[in-house]
Amino acid sequence: MFISSTRIPKFVGSVLFVCAGFLTYGDSLLFEKIYLALLGFVAVLFIRDINLVSIIVISAGANLSSELLYPLVISEQFQFPLKVLTYLVACWTLLKVSEDSMRLPTVFVVVLCLVTEGYWYISEQDAPMIFWYVLLLTINLWVRHFLFARVFIMAKYFPSQYRSLNLDHSLYQLVFFYILLHQFILLEYILRRVFDVSSTYVYYAAPYIFHGLTTYSALLVLFQGYTLISKNWFKA
Repeated sequence: MFISSTRIPKFVGSVLFVCAGFLTYGDSLLFEKIYLALLGFVAVLFIRDINLVSIIVISAGANLSSELLYPLVISEQFQFPLKVLTYLVACWTLLKVSEDSMRLPTVFVVVLCLVTEGYWYISEQDAPMIFWYVLLLTINLWVRHFLFARVFIMAKYFPSQYRSLNLDHSLYQLVFFYILLHQFILLEYILRRVFDVSSTYVYYAAPYIFHGLTTYSALLVLFQGYTLISKNWFKA
């Protein structure tokens, strides 16, 4: 047979993860767990492919870092130092990712956030946690940076195994939309809170758009795995 009995469960299992992703619209916490489980599943399945595994590590690292940092963001004890650290790291990141086309728009948004934070401080208003989205912006800029530099890093440490995958470029382009949406969230919030512009379109649409983007990223990982399996079939 063209498809062996041992390969069918692997592929069907992967598809079931994606179906679960579609069924969890509106439950972001559950979906995050499913998404990380999917990445772990594919990483184990293709553990010998250092290129696919390294991409998964980049994606999973971004999701895990946001999951681990959020409890600190909402903690009164750590909120202020984390806010200061977030803006410092964001500024440093913008100096480092000079190759990224999203750098200049992000500079504008981060500067606008800093000015707004200063305005809230001077006017003695309670500042909302807009720095959380600045933190997510920063994480996604680093994801784009590592996806861009991944082949060069792998060539240095794994010279006989490295290669570029279509997934590198696909996820690099996809993260563009994560960053763009975070920028729109911040801009809309500042317009609403500072300038009394009654707009909540992005606010209400964003969770569903993020869910769709993440589901699509899962599909991209699965399609890359399917491509690798197909190549093995033809080699056999």
